Amino acid sequence: MKSPIQETSPPSEAVRNGFERTEGLVDPSLVQGCAEYFFARMAGTVPILSLGGFQRQVESMNQCLHAYCLVTAFCAFVVTQTGYPSHHQAEPSVGLALLEEATVARRQLDPFSESVRRSITIAFLLYGCHIGQGHQRRAYYYLREATTLYTAGMLDEEHDQDWSASHDQLFWLLLISERAHAIRRRRPITLQIGPSSPPLADSLDPFTIGFNCLVKLYRLFDKSFLDLWNGTQTTWSREALIHLEEHVQRAVPVDIQLPDILLADLLVSQQWLRTIIWQLATRAGFLSTTPIHPCLEFRYPLQIARDLAMATWKLSMGSMETHGVGLIEKIFEVACTLTDVMVCVSTTGLQSSAFELGPQDYLKHFCFLIATLPGGRSRFLPLLLTKIEQTTPAMLEPVQMHLNLSEENPSDLPGEAKSHEIHLQCREEV
Repeated sequence: MKSPIQETSPPSEAVRNGFERTEGLVDPSLVQGCAEYFFARMAGTVPILSLGGFQRQVESMNQCLHAYCLVTAFCAFVVTQTGYPSHHQAEPSVGLALLEEATVARRQLDPFSESVRRSITIAFLLYGCHIGQGHQRRAYYYLREATTLYTAGMLDEEHDQDWSASHDQLFWLLLISERAHAIRRRRPITLQIGPSSPPLADSLDPFTIGFNCLVKLYRLFDKSFLDLWNGTQTTWSREALIHLEEHVQRAVPVDIQLPDILLADLLVSQQWLRTIIWQLATRAGFLSTTPIHPCLEFRYPLQIARDLAMATWKLSMGSMETHGVGLIEKIFEVACTLTDVMVCVSTTGLQSSAFELGPQDYLKHFCFLIATLPGGRSRFLPLLLTKIEQTTPAMLEPVQMHLNLSEENPSDLPGEAKSHEIHLQCREEV
């Protein structure tokens, strides 16, 4: 790949506008490494920048504070939100330093004085950084800013060659991100799909196909669903939830052929959304011993867990770590729901047979994924182990042995986590 770095003269005091750049922080090798990682692995699921557009930002970053802020935020995003550090031995402190640099630089900028598309990009990248750091309120602030700038209609006035090609994808990326965040944190949404929504790209390119499937997954999780999910609406039917469940299952064809990196995000998101639908059906009192659809059965999370386990067993660890903390949190949610259901299932029904794996095997696998993927061991595994200890204590020792944690005391791992706060912590603090 062509190097995005071009040596230019140092920024002048006039361009700095009072902002003092940290010397040597955003060095050419870091920018090059982050660019190579992002455009090789993430361009399909996070189409926030084109390679050509990013190169032009790098070329002008020494003269333009907006460009410097974008490049710094981009590097911070890659380092904090993806598996980049495990491939380049980058210290976590580098990501934090880049995030702080981008945040301070951004305080000097008027988001309406330059390209609004660039301001949206910076806000989205900072949102991703704070998700990676577990700063949920700050993350929501920047996500909301990005969607607000978009809905303000400012992009209609812009005809910048760097941004025009990815304008349509920007809408769908913001929509997916906003809806996923709204489900996880019970937030409202601003972006809606209507006649004026930009069309999805029509291409046989694997990244385009994968992104379109991701859009389809979230398409029906609109304001009506989120009002119900957030408790501000109570009038939904069993048929509506069944329709949503069937839509989620059809959104990703069973025979789809895509690279592992794309499949990882799609398949984990799909099973997570099925879990969310089941949780909503449970809250609504729709579960039955004689259900009209499998998704309204109490044991349905066992099937979801099986599907997720089978999917992730086939994926490489590298393909999953690319998607950062967001993917780990979805696996965590499925694992927690599985644990809740396992409490009420007989011991015989939990064990594997000579011909088929069982729920205990799925739970061990999810614990292994969470313990292995970057960021999961410290933030999510303690919560999950405590939940297992409190709900299905007989599973704790087998899980610890599976993870080689038999000498550790899981009660000490979660810190302040309490039994009645486990799920709340997952949603509000992780």
